[in-house]
Amino acid sequence: MTISYVSCSTTASPFSESNLSSQWRLWRTCWKRTSRCCPGCDSNRRNNRHCRRWTGRCGLRILCQYNNNNNNKRSPDLPSTLVIHQEKETMENNHRQVPFLPLIEELWNQPYQPEKLEKAIYEWWESSGFFLPRNDPSKTPFTISMPPPNITGALHMGHAVFVTLQDILVRYHRMQQFPTLWIPGTDHASIATQMLVERMLQTEQGKTKEEIGREKFLQLAWQWKEEKTKYITQQLRAMGSSCDWSRERFTMDEQLSKAVEEAFIRLYEKGYIYRGYYLVNWSPRLQTAVSDLEVEFVEEDGFLYYFKYCLVNNPNEYIPVATTRPETILGDVAVCVHPQDIRYKNMIGQQVIVPYIGRHIPVIADEAVDPNFGTGALKITPAHDHVDYEIGKRHGLSLINLMNWDATMNENCGCFQGLDRMECRRQLWNWMESHGLVLKTEPYRIRVPRSQRSGEVVEPLVSLQWFVKTATLAMPAIKAIQNGDIQMIPSRFEKIYLRWMENIHDWCISRQLWWGHALPVWYLETTADSVDESFVVARSEEEALYKFKLKYPNLEEENIRLRRETDVLDTWFSSGLWPFALLGWPNTETLDYRKFYPNSVMETGYDILFFWVARMIMLGYELTGKPPFHVVYLHGLVRDAKGQKMSKTLGNVLDPLQVMAEYGTDAVRLALATSCHAGQDIPFSLDKVMAQRNFANKLWNIGRFIIQNVRQRYGKDELLAAYQQLVQNPGDWLSSVGLAEKFVLYRLYELIVQVTRQIQAFEMATAATQIVDFVWDDFADWYIEIAKTRWQEKDSLQVATLLIYVWDYCLRLLHPFMPFITEALWQWLYDQCGLHKSNTEALVIAEWPQIDESFCHGMLFGKEMEKELSYFDSFRNIVRTIRKVRADYGVAPMQKVNTVIYVKEAKELVSALKQEYQALKALAKTEDCVVESNDSVFVTDNTSSSGNGLEYRDGFIYVLVSPVIMVAVGLRGNIDPKKELERLTKQHNKLQKEIETLSSRLDNPKFLKNAPAKVVEDNKQLLQQYQQQRETVLAQCNIVRILAME
Repeated sequence: MTISYVSCSTTASPFSESNLSSQWRLWRTCWKRTSRCCPGCDSNRRNNRHCRRWTGRCGLRILCQYNNNNNNKRSPDLPSTLVIHQEKETMENNHRQVPFLPLIEELWNQPYQPEKLEKAIYEWWESSGFFLPRNDPSKTPFTISMPPPNITGALHMGHAVFVTLQDILVRYHRMQQFPTLWIPGTDHASIATQMLVERMLQTEQGKTKEEIGREKFLQLAWQWKEEKTKYITQQLRAMGSSCDWSRERFTMDEQLSKAVEEAFIRLYEKGYIYRGYYLVNWSPRLQTAVSDLEVEFVEEDGFLYYFKYCLVNNPNEYIPVATTRPETILGDVAVCVHPQDIRYKNMIGQQVIVPYIGRHIPVIADEAVDPNFGTGALKITPAHDHVDYEIGKRHGLSLINLMNWDATMNENCGCFQGLDRMECRRQLWNWMESHGLVLKTEPYRIRVPRSQRSGEVVEPLVSLQWFVKTATLAMPAIKAIQNGDIQMIPSRFEKIYLRWMENIHDWCISRQLWWGHALPVWYLETTADSVDESFVVARSEEEALYKFKLKYPNLEEENIRLRRETDVLDTWFSSGLWPFALLGWPNTETLDYRKFYPNSVMETGYDILFFWVARMIMLGYELTGKPPFHVVYLHGLVRDAKGQKMSKTLGNVLDPLQVMAEYGTDAVRLALATSCHAGQDIPFSLDKVMAQRNFANKLWNIGRFIIQNVRQRYGKDELLAAYQQLVQNPGDWLSSVGLAEKFVLYRLYELIVQVTRQIQAFEMATAATQIVDFVWDDFADWYIEIAKTRWQEKDSLQVATLLIYVWDYCLRLLHPFMPFITEALWQWLYDQCGLHKSNTEALVIAEWPQIDESFCHGMLFGKEMEKELSYFDSFRNIVRTIRKVRADYGVAPMQKVNTVIYVKEAKELVSALKQEYQALKALAKTEDCVVESNDSVFVTDNTSSSGNGLEYRDGFIYVLVSPVIMVAVGLRGNIDPKKELERLTKQHNKLQKEIETLSSRLDNPKFLKNAPAKVVEDNKQLLQQYQQQRETVLAQCNIVRILAME
């Protein structure tokens, strides 16, 4: 009996009021499920502690164990655990309790139709509880916290990437029988969501958020959240995400909100959080500060403005200064030059006059100035430029703020007050020009800071904000990478991470928004003149009042009025708690926290390494004393086939749901999996999806072929007995079969070892590619084609058994990558071949293929097997050679040819090839196929040789396959020499034209000089390839001419 469980106490103390309600909902869901499946057991359920009569459609029995005090109650108040027992039952009833088996039967003789199967399969998985973690104390749990998608709309191809990669890891570890937990959730995304809700409000009601007020606006935002979350979770399910949906979370859930407050308070009490004035990136449209990481610098066309800074003591003498932002001249507090710049050395310490304002400011020296940029003199505006701010701090300069929060000019700008910053730029420059202060303007490419969210130009402004001191927090996060406690894949990102962490700046965590986590900060407003406005950090208003009373013991309570901070926290602050807050933190005694924390893996995009990963590591160590996860796997960005970023402007955006609807989820997943290498951008196109859709069709056809053929010949009991014998005694079975059977079994076991290692090493693309290659090439194109020739042999039951066995293992290996079609094919295989009598009920929880290492190293991978496999390689090379000759000389596909296979000094090889006589005939499409040992034929008759490794004698083409094998393929009577010569001549002329074009290009000095080195090299290789093809075609022409003259 296999036992799976789900802990109900995932978010709080097992006996907390909030947790009681969530546990009751979960229990009630299970209870309702029993009612739907088995209405007849209702009375039994009412009167007994356990409903033992009900078994669900999937063969699962739900057993609700709860407090003994509630034994006599119909509705237990607090189930302590919900245990799902999988019971081994003889599934002889209709379709084995798998609801979609009749649907497979209906679709079986039609092309694969994923749209008719995927939803039914997923609903069965989820309702059966297969996504819940097993309870196996002997194994280390495997845990992933899903990067929560923003509730800003539909998921994109980037989300499809992380769903695919994480689901591969989750399904693999579940099949390895680890307790496996994948927790889904969504993120409130403060800035982006508020911007979209404001836009919706303006569109639908023609109002601003200020007009409807904070309370009504937040109601709208929560409605938006409910709609978007429902849609996002539907999308995640459609992508095949095998998450534990009973643990689904939202970053503004009650429990997570409490975790955010607690984290803020603990960090504040330790001195890591402070409030102060600082130069921040200000978004005028959103009216909030934004993080440095949320600012993108875009190169745009602009101007460099040159003007005069006149000396106070000699207005005719000036320092030339260049700037890209003339409007900030009004806030200049110094002109700075490099201390070693001889042009301005005598001016250091003098005073200059600020244009229009007339303020006198000093000329200072600082090594931060680049003497080669512009004029080598830098105007210093600490209130509106980050570099200037740092220079201003070093030199004790004042801050003069020029702008209001909406980026209009303020009272410090004289007559320019009220103007937009760009209009101020124009008017101030005109004024300076009229007063003879302008030197020139010149076009210049400037780096413009733009908000990632709104796209507007971000303005550096001094603002009162809340910050986290990160230098100390970063120390354990740095050591974690250096000492290997956290592994980063690919490892090259470790250096990037360490460089950023070692130069980290304090983190501005406050945002002037309405949607988000309110800071747990309370301000004191009092009517008493003797007390200034102050604040405390507290978990509630009551706690805040208590702290204020301690702080001001003489203050009368009737004079106290509290006001909560209206700012909200940066979204990344709450996201930084995600791996442990999901599991119940700050209550570290919950079962989930103790069992599943730290997480095993954090899989995400490299573009949020600093936004999210670094902050999770810092906060994880500080708040839990542990790393939040052990491995960070970073995937790249999805790009189109040309390597371009997907964008609406370029028209190359692909909607994953639309693509899945057309091609099937499995095709999309496999296309992504085979393209995704750690840390590299992912080239993606519909051609790749189409190729994997074709592979899905191939799988469907393979399944149909195997089941139809084995069931025509054998009954279920016979197949089951033979299958069990193969599973239990592969050595005995292997000694009695042919080369092809030994080959495919060897390759299967080799594949299992390789794929297992590759997934464990996070090389999912390599693993997926190898499985596809094996199924398509080794299994379908070779073994199945050979198996077709074996049905009339007396040991054909061995062939049927091996087909089932290899197919079963192929489906298991493919399942993490293509879960839907593999589950459908596996269920039908087990149903039709009787295997369900001795095995598990679903592929999603079936065991990952295991092999007996002693058997593999002793027999399968031994020297004797190595020799036999070399014989099969020779067999395949012979077939390939014959097929190539047929194709090269235009033999009709169904035309059979006579063939002779000559072997030199290798009697065992001759014997092995003769054993595969029928297979050779079938696969090479030969009328007769003679295998003989003959050394003399290897002596080349130069008079009839083509000079290109081919030889024609007496109507046969002789081709050397290897040093000991030569194949003679009969052409006389099988081709029309005249037509074939015409075809080859056209082919030759086409190649000649390509050769001339490439030769002319490579002889052109301009091309060699101007073209990229790779393009030149590619052209050289292509020329060489065409030349070789031309020689081959000429050789074929010579042979066809000889054939025509006979």
